[in-house]
Amino acid sequence: MNKLSQKIVVYGFTLALCLLSGVGIASFISFSRLKAEKQWLIHTHQVIEALENARLSLTNAKSARSSYILTKKAVYKEVYQQERQKVNQQIKTIRNLTIDNLYQQKQIDKLEPLMAQKFNLLQESIQIFEQQSLDKVTPFVSNDEVIAVGEQVYGIFQAMEIEEVNLLRQRTLITDTSFRNMIVLVGLGYGLSLLLIVVVYWLLQKQIRINKALAEEAIRMEQQATQAQLTNILETVTDAFVALDNNWCYTYVNQRAGQLFNRRSEDLIGKNIWEEFSEIRGKKFYDACYKAVAEKQPIEIEEYYPLWDRWLENHIYPSKEGLSIFFQDITRRKLAEIALEKSETRYRSLVIATSQAVWIADANGLPKEFSLWSALTGQTQAEVEGGGWLNAIHPDDRELSQLLWNHASASKSPYKLEHRVRVADGSYRFFSVYAVPILDSQNEILEWIGTHTDITERKLAEEALHQTKAELEIKIQERTAELQKINEELKRSNQELEQFAYVASHDLQEPLRAVTGYSQLLMEEYREVLDESAKEYIDYIIDGAKRMQQLIQDLLAYSRVGTRGREFTLIDCHTVLNEALSNLSVAIAQSQVIITHDSLPTLLADKTQLVQLFQNLIGNAIKFHRKNVPPRIHVSAVRAEEVGERGSGGAEEQSCEISPLHPCIPAPLHSSHPVWLFSVQDNGIGIKTQYLERIFEVFRRLHTRREFPGTGIGLAICKKIVERHHGHIWAESQLGIGTTFYFTLQENSVT
Repeated sequence: MNKLSQKIVVYGFTLALCLLSGVGIASFISFSRLKAEKQWLIHTHQVIEALENARLSLTNAKSARSSYILTKKAVYKEVYQQERQKVNQQIKTIRNLTIDNLYQQKQIDKLEPLMAQKFNLLQESIQIFEQQSLDKVTPFVSNDEVIAVGEQVYGIFQAMEIEEVNLLRQRTLITDTSFRNMIVLVGLGYGLSLLLIVVVYWLLQKQIRINKALAEEAIRMEQQATQAQLTNILETVTDAFVALDNNWCYTYVNQRAGQLFNRRSEDLIGKNIWEEFSEIRGKKFYDACYKAVAEKQPIEIEEYYPLWDRWLENHIYPSKEGLSIFFQDITRRKLAEIALEKSETRYRSLVIATSQAVWIADANGLPKEFSLWSALTGQTQAEVEGGGWLNAIHPDDRELSQLLWNHASASKSPYKLEHRVRVADGSYRFFSVYAVPILDSQNEILEWIGTHTDITERKLAEEALHQTKAELEIKIQERTAELQKINEELKRSNQELEQFAYVASHDLQEPLRAVTGYSQLLMEEYREVLDESAKEYIDYIIDGAKRMQQLIQDLLAYSRVGTRGREFTLIDCHTVLNEALSNLSVAIAQSQVIITHDSLPTLLADKTQLVQLFQNLIGNAIKFHRKNVPPRIHVSAVRAEEVGERGSGGAEEQSCEISPLHPCIPAPLHSSHPVWLFSVQDNGIGIKTQYLERIFEVFRRLHTRREFPGTGIGLAICKKIVERHHGHIWAESQLGIGTTFYFTLQENSVT
């Protein structure tokens, strides 16, 4: 990921977190403010209630006084005293509750002396009654002073109640305004956060795809460079060289091989060797190639090919990619060897061997005819005699040459080796030595006839080839290590991105829970005072937060398919299907869907992910059923080769095409893992053809949430699960008839 994209992702997630945190904090502050306003509302109601209680207690005290005067019962006097105390207590309560209200404090200051005067007049009337009579009390109660005091007291009560009612209206208005502001702030923050999350997630997915493409391109370019270097080397060697793949087709033919086969090199590329040269079937070379592939061991053979009228020495090297074969034209040497074997006389053997240095030695190895040897090495007759010929052998090769000579003499077998010989110009050259003993009728050695064949060019070419090959292997190993390191870094980068997305998504849920929780508290505690618009706004907030929580959970599920998958085990797909149907039991019962299935295989797979795969596909089929049509779903599975046989219809041989809407199922030539084709078929509403490729994209929805609920990520999870199991998934549909989802799984898939 480049620095700019990384900064955008980090800043985007940071901003989203800050926005959600800000929304949460603002919600908390607004809720706290609303709570404080609620306390003020309660406080105002308490003041009004206290005023009403004080006025009621005053009225009760007057009634008790009157009842006492009329009935002379002491119980009314006690009631009077109790109500008088209540009035005083209520006035104290009102003073404490309105301590922050200067106007009400002034009213209480006026009220307290009037109340004291009022109760003094009431008490005086009781005393007059007790000391004199009812006739004396009646004029006293009806005088102007008593009436005026009562009117002033009730006037103050009424003024205080009016003040508190006005305060109640003001505080209710402030509370409603704060609540509406909080709804607007939370809704705006939620929308911006959702937009940022979607944009940043899209950037993350785009960067992961770019990193993957860059890695594949780097590997491809490195392979091309290595192939070019190897081609240059192979074109410079004198031997013919060809490379075959595992299907016995030519992948490389150097110019020398083209000359040897009398064919253009480019005409052979991609052709099968046994089809192009069917004449070599059944020969040693044919058997040696199959043996090298089976035993994974290099093989060397020599064989005559009538097709080219040549003897070739073949060096066959097996590898994972196929075979590498070096051809050396040894026609001249083989003809000489054949002629030598047929020879019955020394002269005929001498003629056959004249192409190179020829020497003749007696039974003890002492030289007899060495003119060609002297011409080759520059040694004189005196230097050659008495074993002096060994002085022309390289010091490092003398001991081996002598040891092999002693062994050949003792066993009367041919003397064969390769060693270095000092030639006439003083330089050392490589020679292939071959000498045969001439035996008499008693099976005793009469003499030795031998040749020294100059193989310096071949040895140098082999050494150069081995050295170049070693250097190439070192470079390839170094480059492979570099590529592995790059791949590990890319893999670690992708893992960090996925982990970052997971952590960020997990942390994003906390502010959402706060938004949902406080919104629900608002709805529960203020339902009675909220109008319909406010209730609708809160419902929008709660619904949006829940949908965002579901979206984050789906994103987590999508990212966990590749990172939190379990180890593959042998799974019975019947068990997997039953678990998926059990998870969908409520939806199945509500929709009254009929679900059938064929016999399902046992696979090596991740059980949890297969359950989710079936559950998502069947759940979609249930959700998108047609109205007034009983929903039906059928699950089946067949081997991929059986599908190919059914699709051929007895026509000419063709590829296993399942549908024109999807690529054919791959069937590797040497694959030991059978492929199973699963299908989930329904009779639902169907999908338009132009949308069949897009439904597996993340957040891709074809319907509104009012029509069908969901986040649009279920099929993307299905695709990721199938791809993790090395399979493919696609769909076929007819609008208004139904849809069939296909996916392939290997029977013994390996992660």
